[in-house]
Amino acid sequence: MVDMQKMNDGLASLDMRTLRFLQFLLRTSSVTRSALHLGISQPAASRILARIRDLIGDPVLIRTQSGYKLTDHALGLKEPVDAALLAIADVFRPSTFDPLQSSHCYRIASTDYGVAAVLGPMMEVFAVTAPALRFDVSPLVPQSFSELEKGAIDLLLYADLDTKDDLLIQKLFDETYEVLFRQGHPLEEHAASNRALTPQDVSPYRSIEFNFPGTTGLKPDTIMRQDGDGSNAVFQQPYFTTLPILVGQTDAVAAVPKRLAKQVRKLTSLCSAPFQPSCGFPYYLVRHERSRFNPAVNWLRARAQEITKSD
Repeated sequence: MVDMQKMNDGLASLDMRTLRFLQFLLRTSSVTRSALHLGISQPAASRILARIRDLIGDPVLIRTQSGYKLTDHALGLKEPVDAALLAIADVFRPSTFDPLQSSHCYRIASTDYGVAAVLGPMMEVFAVTAPALRFDVSPLVPQSFSELEKGAIDLLLYADLDTKDDLLIQKLFDETYEVLFRQGHPLEEHAASNRALTPQDVSPYRSIEFNFPGTTGLKPDTIMRQDGDGSNAVFQQPYFTTLPILVGQTDAVAAVPKRLAKQVRKLTSLCSAPFQPSCGFPYYLVRHERSRFNPAVNWLRARAQEITKSD
């Protein structure tokens, strides 16, 4: 027990110079050459060697007829000493990130809109600039914020500022709405005139609303309602990308973000018209304070800013 206490006390006072001296001594079997390499005096080197001998209970270097030789114990220290110095260097090496070589997996919580508007456009770019990067996307739910705090996810995409103080919020863009409807719908003339629709314009038609997640639960997106009247809201759901299926078969209408409406028009025969400009929302990328200096996260958020601004 006394020896263990002595070893612990010795390790507590051990410094890098001692470890580096031991590394060179094991390579050269020479106190003088090791001292010269480290730029210390011979007496200082002798004191370091004395400390090492006292700590490990072995002479390390012995005089023989053919010169100084390492002891058997010292010969077995070469690899662990090199490994220890490499491990210490790794501890203090700045974290770096090479997207071209990295296979990092980003854990992201998002609605299907966030996937379509932010992550989807990244895929084409990353196929060239970061071909091995991976995305593990989970649904954005109220628990996502606690998962971000615990480190279970890296980022989340969100359209509200109702978040906690230890979260870092980065605005990606401002989004507006368009009203989505089937081809041949009575509202189709508005698509040609490019006049922004109002709640009064869409009030004669049944509406489909999106329930978006907040920090405490789901909230309905009520922008098409007049004076809070939800009588025409015949369908509420937490998905954007199923809206084309629902509005494509009836006269029902749905207000969707402009970026999503643009993609829907490309892929389907549905139409859309701008909704009143006063309705809109900022869209954010949210991360935890602990990732402030994470190079992989910082690289991704910078790319997200670039790609979404160019849309």
